[in-house]
Parts: sequence; structure tokens; C-alpha cells
Amino acid sequence: MNNLDEYAILTRNIKYYRHKANMTQEQLAEKADLSVSYIKQIESGKEFKNITFNTFSKIAKALNISVKQLFTENNSKVNV
Repeated sequence: MNNLDEYAILTRNIKYYRHKANMTQEQLAEKADLSVSYIKQIESGKEFKNITFNTFSKIAKALNISVKQLFTENNSKVNV
């Protein structure tokens, strides 16, 4: 698995768990104390160069999931 595959898993999982929690990008951003534009960039796969574990931790906490769940391929399809 290369980095692009891992990024695809992350973006898919963030979208999946956000939808599962019935949250908008705006709600996730507020709950994770991140900007809406940053959440949009992460979900679109455009912002991974400078992302930190702390950011993933904030997102996971806001979604009430473990950080591990963000990195685990779950074969869930997100229709966005």
C-alpha cells in the first residue's frame, strides 16, 4: 500500500464517520476546533502534507471514534 492509498482510506473514513454521526463539515470543524476550509481540504485529499497526529486526534475525538478507526480500511462506501 502506498501513501496515496493510505490517504484515500483516511479521507473516505473521515467522510464516512462524519456522515454516520450526521455531522456537516462545519459541525465537525467546530467540534474539532479546526477551520471548515481545513476539513474540506482534508476530506478532498488536498491537505496531508502538513497534517499532524494531533489533528487526526481532534477529528477522531469530535467523531467519537478512535484514531485507529480513521486509519483502518473498513470497506465502507461514502456517497458524497
